[in-house]
Order: sequence, then C-alpha cells, then structure tokens
Amino acid sequence: MSLKNSENFIVLGLFLAVLGLISAVLLAVFSDIVREPIAAAELRNTNKALEQILPPFDNQPSQDKVEIEAGGSAITFMGAVKDGRLVALAARGERKGYAGPVQALVGLDVDGKIRAVLITKQNETPGLGANVCERKFKKTIFNLFQKRPEGIAPNAFLDQFDGKSAAKGVTWKVKKDGGDIDYVTGATVTSRTITALTDEIAQCYLANREEIIRKLAPSGGNK
Repeated sequence: MSLKNSENFIVLGLFLAVLGLISAVLLAVFSDIVREPIAAAELRNTNKALEQILPPFDNQPSQDKVEIEAGGSAITFMGAVKDGRLVALAARGERKGYAGPVQALVGLDVDGKIRAVLITKQNETPGLGANVCERKFKKTIFNLFQKRPEGIAPNAFLDQFDGKSAAKGVTWKVKKDGGDIDYVTGATVTSRTITALTDEIAQCYLANREEIIRKLAPSGGNK
C-alpha cells in the first residue's frame, strides 16, 4: 500500500469518527429535548385511561403506585383516592399476544371486583385481534349527529370481565380451553392473552390485597 493510500485511509477514518461523534451528540441532544414532551404525553394518556375505568378521584393515581411481582412480570397497582379514602384501584400488566406485547389497564373495586378492562397497547392483526382489544363508539345513521356518549366505549369481549372477582384456585379461561369466557373467532390467541392477563392481575390482587391497600390507602383511611 502506498503512502498516499495510507493517508487517505487515515483521513477517511478520522472523518467517519468525527461524523459518528457529531451524530451521537445530536442524538443525545434530541433525546433530551423530546424526553419530557413524550413523558408528559404518556402521563396524559394514562390519566385519561384511568378516568375511564375508575370512579371520581382527587389524587394522581399514576403517581400513587406500587409494583408486585406475579408470574415473572411486574404488575403496577395505582390507587384512586377520594376524600381521604382509597375508593378503587387500577392495575397495569403486560403479556405477549399474537403480534407482540398486549398491555392492559384493569379497574378494580377495593374488594377486588373488576370495574372495566382497557387495552392500552397492542399490535394485533387489524380486523381480528385488534377488534378484541379496541373500544369504539359505533357511528350509525341514528346517532351520526349526536354528541359522543360519556364513559367507556363498549367491547363485547372485554365487558365479560366486568363484575368478576378472582377466586383462589380458579383460573379464567376461554371456552375453547374449558373456561367460561367467550372468545372471538379468528382471534383466539388474542382472546387467550387478554383472559390470562386479566386473570393474572385479579389473582395478584387477591393474593396481595392487604399489602397493596396498606401502601396505597392514605394514612388513617380504609381501616
């Protein structure tokens, strides 16, 4: 290799190193710029979801939380407080679905009864698994110009869990697996995933109820 070629390789190497350093600095700066807006947007979305599955509260449930290990993953419990008392809880968990992770937010009464199940993250197949996860108010010719109803939108699959409470030794399963939960044809994997995740959250609360209430209830409340 000639001296000239060696010099060219050195110059090229230095150029690539400088270019890489500049790119790294720019990425770090950009990451710092967008970190807070992204966190703020996620907090707004979480609070909006909590308002749909919990009764009125006057605290910040997303900041009053405790994590409990269950089945090798962590379930986050958040407490809704009203007038100094813990009135309900929301639990967030995640499980692998057909096309990726499925994250659920489950509203619970203090006694463990499920108020509502809301899927907050999913990448399931549009028209199949996604239909199991999504809550939408349907537009028809009869309500096209009406104001959007308040509260949580219906979903026939997810609404099956409303009012259910976990029982020791009883696992919730879809009917195809011998349980009593209706599943969606063509989206059995997604149906199984959400059923198992909801059961895991309910069972975790049943097993750790006293600890969770002790950590989330305001001092002097819920005795």
